[in-house]
Amino acid sequence: MGSIIRLRGNKSEETVEFSIVVSKWFFAGFTALVVAAVSLGYAVLPAQSQDDRGRKAIAPGQNYSEAIEAGDFVFLSGKIAAVRGRIIPGGIEAETKMVMDNLQKALAKSGLTMDDVVKATVFLSDLNDFSAMNEVYRSYYTGDPPARSTIQSGVVLNAGIEIDLIAYRGGK
Repeated sequence: MGSIIRLRGNKSEETVEFSIVVSKWFFAGFTALVVAAVSLGYAVLPAQSQDDRGRKAIAPGQNYSEAIEAGDFVFLSGKIAAVRGRIIPGGIEAETKMVMDNLQKALAKSGLTMDDVVKATVFLSDLNDFSAMNEVYRSYYTGDPPARSTIQSGVVLNAGIEIDLIAYRGGK
């Protein structure tokens, strides 16, 4: 297969045959060239900034943001029941109520409610507080509650509870 293009005519049958013969090496090289050109074209496209992709910080602080909106999802940082760096008195029920109230306010900044929450993570310093926490927690959801993980953990400032949430905007 030395030639790449071949043209043959047969005068007695009054036909013309036109053939393109490509060797496997030419085909492999051409394919690699096309793949490289397409890849290079994508590689030199300007990268989208995080803001262009819909990522937005809500109440950003020095070390973390209260929430991050990413597409249709809103990720809320964990909340504890502290006022001026001190855990409020009243036990796990009072702490859970304050945490849930603060999470509700944070969701409202993104135009969402507790019923938009799809995932919660609860960090308890003492798993014996689970039932009392659960009674308060349950009262904040009118529909189906979100998926949830509950973990026994040392919570910052010796708080009894910390909760973080993920909410889904879903066309709102």
